[in-house]
Amino acid sequence: MNTLRQAVQEYLDLRRSLGFKLKEAGKALPDFVAFMERHRASFVTHALALMWAQQPSNVQPAHWARRLSIVCSQ
Repeated sequence: MNTLRQAVQEYLDLRRSLGFKLKEAGKALPDFVAFMERHRASFVTHALALMWAQQPSNVQPAHWARRLSIVCSQ
């Protein structure tokens, strides 16, 4: 079974092979995986996705929404 890290890399490789640049997602998704690993999470939850998306705390909520959309819609 693939780890989340492997699955994200395969996803990014596939999308890039189809011509997508994925500049923001290409950085954010591995960062999300590292966050999940730090929390020793075995699966993605809404609570963890929100916790990750709301970092850093000193930015506009639109930034949080963009981050959340990367992990929820990809």
